[in-house]
Amino acid sequence: MKNAIRCCISCIFPCGSLDVIRIVHCNGHVEEIAGSIRASDIMKANPKHVLKKPSSPSDHGVVPKIVILPPDAELQRGKIYFLMPLPPSPEKTRSKKKKREAPGTHVGSGISVTNLVVSDRYLSDILSEKLSTGQKDKRRGRVGVWRPHLESISEFPPDL
Repeated sequence: MKNAIRCCISCIFPCGSLDVIRIVHCNGHVEEIAGSIRASDIMKANPKHVLKKPSSPSDHGVVPKIVILPPDAELQRGKIYFLMPLPPSPEKTRSKKKKREAPGTHVGSGISVTNLVVSDRYLSDILSEKLSTGQKDKRRGRVGVWRPHLESISEFPPDL
């Protein structure tokens, strides 16, 4: 009975949408597979990616969760799956942050020490200006440190 209904519905829908497995890549490309395939085959073809499928919507109107498929899962015809890149592991991001911070903290690098001195001066200027301004400036909003002193430019050429 189920196959008969599926056959009738597939005749109504264009291109036999219930007869293929659809995999949506993160760049928007939709891959259609006619035969049976496992999730591990797709993951082997796309390293550092996982297959996800949306779960069925709940009765309470809650947005459905996205479920990651195990590698041994058989993909079903008529379903849509999403191929997503793996998020970076927390250990790798921590080590990258340490590597990024390490070169700038050496005393031997003159550029980073100079940048620290300049930024310290800038911060002390901002703090001293804020301390010197009274309640009157606090009502106006943000106070800047540097303001250009520009001469006015006339719109008409001077008389020659």
